[in-house]
Amino acid sequence: MKKGEQRKRLGEYFMQAGWITKQQLVQALDKQQMVGKKIGEILIDEGWITEEEVVQALSFQKGIPYVDLEQFNIDIEVVMLVPEKIAKKDVVIAFMLEDGRVKVAMKDPQNLFALEDLKLAIGKTFIPVMASEKGIMKAIDKFYASAQTRHIMTEAEKQMKDEQTSSEEEVNDEEKPFILLVNNILERSILARASDIHIEPFEKDVRIRYRIDGQLYELTRSSLKMLDGITTRIKVLAGLNITERRLPQDGRMSKQLGNEQVDLRISILPTLYGEKTVIRLIYRNHTCFSLEEIGFHPTDYEKMIDLLKHPHGLILLTGPTGSGKSTTLAAALRRLNQPNINIVTVEDPIENRIEGINQVATITSIGLTFANVLRSILRQDPDIIMVGEMRDSETCSIAVRAAITGHLVLSTLHTNDAASSITRLIDMGTEYYMVGAAIKGVISQRLVRRLCKNCRIKHVVTAKEQAFYGISKGTEVYIANGCSTCHGTGYKGRFAIHEVLVIDGELGEWIASGNVRAEEIRKEALRKGMRSLWDNGLCAVLAGETTMEEILKVVYEK
Repeated sequence: MKKGEQRKRLGEYFMQAGWITKQQLVQALDKQQMVGKKIGEILIDEGWITEEEVVQALSFQKGIPYVDLEQFNIDIEVVMLVPEKIAKKDVVIAFMLEDGRVKVAMKDPQNLFALEDLKLAIGKTFIPVMASEKGIMKAIDKFYASAQTRHIMTEAEKQMKDEQTSSEEEVNDEEKPFILLVNNILERSILARASDIHIEPFEKDVRIRYRIDGQLYELTRSSLKMLDGITTRIKVLAGLNITERRLPQDGRMSKQLGNEQVDLRISILPTLYGEKTVIRLIYRNHTCFSLEEIGFHPTDYEKMIDLLKHPHGLILLTGPTGSGKSTTLAAALRRLNQPNINIVTVEDPIENRIEGINQVATITSIGLTFANVLRSILRQDPDIIMVGEMRDSETCSIAVRAAITGHLVLSTLHTNDAASSITRLIDMGTEYYMVGAAIKGVISQRLVRRLCKNCRIKHVVTAKEQAFYGISKGTEVYIANGCSTCHGTGYKGRFAIHEVLVIDGELGEWIASGNVRAEEIRKEALRKGMRSLWDNGLCAVLAGETTMEEILKVVYEK
């Protein structure tokens, strides 16, 4: 069979499978004549099919089994049968033993050079199967990095036994195990898209964990005597005092890994057994969500859009730390960002970089605080101001005055629900009549884990659950199970649920009167049609997006 016929047959396979239309196939074949790419690559470039679909089609065409590596509990000892250099060069990974033979996932199982490399490396019979390049490279990054961690720790512990080196010696030699270990921990965390790293000393060892989708998972453990070397290296990278071990310290640094640029916030705290380090990871290249993608209920989305149409006033986002407030604010600013609008922000730190918006980062050590920057912003002829957080009474007062005097101000606050934000502003020293005049709306937000659609299980609501959650008995929902795709957790990724409180004229006058409590504001808002966090959470449960238990973790309303 000629190559051209084979490529055409592959395209026809996609068309017969219903993945592309005849017109798309003709366009792809025409483009192939001009650029000389494979038909599968062209279809992927056009966004008509995915890489996984191409690999599955090639697998069918060539009669070679296809595997999805995320469906396997891969043994790291099997992975290490193939040296990392060969794995990356040939895009292959050994992933399981079957009847004494090694199964190897390959980008191209017909690559004779790769097959020869594997034959020499493994030294035993192996079975080549087909997998996507993306899936193989993801597995390579994960498992070889994990093996490298164990090797580096072994070397570091050997060094600790052999000699007691000074901190200065540790940080000046880029080949020292502690330096390699810190780099490895950071790289593994970035590859896993972790939001935080915890390095925690205890009586007998040091536990290193990272947070993914709001949950902490153990990354590795090390000897307690390695703590000083690890902490010293982090202090040097963050520009902190390596000799100070009695006081808390905060610092910043950044790391480049491939195309990923990550800003790191460092917090060091003296504890009973040594200094605990927490590193917050802020990804510059993270997905930029639009308001449509944030997860608003359709009714709440329309309310949010209407709030952003106000020419002036105060709009608050509220929720606990790590609830996605900054992401929602950034989505709102992108929607408001127009050539004829001057938008200025003050943040600590700048988490979302937005083209066309003037963003200022606070530096408390030199007096560049929220309040001081906000005063200067008001002299910069702004139309819209975003204040990263209402941290003190001075910042609150300036922001509220700005909202009253013709500016649209967006900010965040830490409260349990939308109504409590209003009384919190008053408690922080802002006059109630000013709050009533300025406030236009409050959005309370929480992040909940999304059910893994690969392993979720249908569940019929019991009588007990009906009484507790208010879901009709016999209703079908889903519960978490756990598989290799979600690392046994039953969940993969997170999404937001909201509560949008719109302050109309009546509520504004009520607040301005000064005789109102958060509970009364909430009751009135619910009477006027506000959807609560609980309502939207249960809506997500019924849609099969999350579980009843997950909603109960972030919001309880009875």
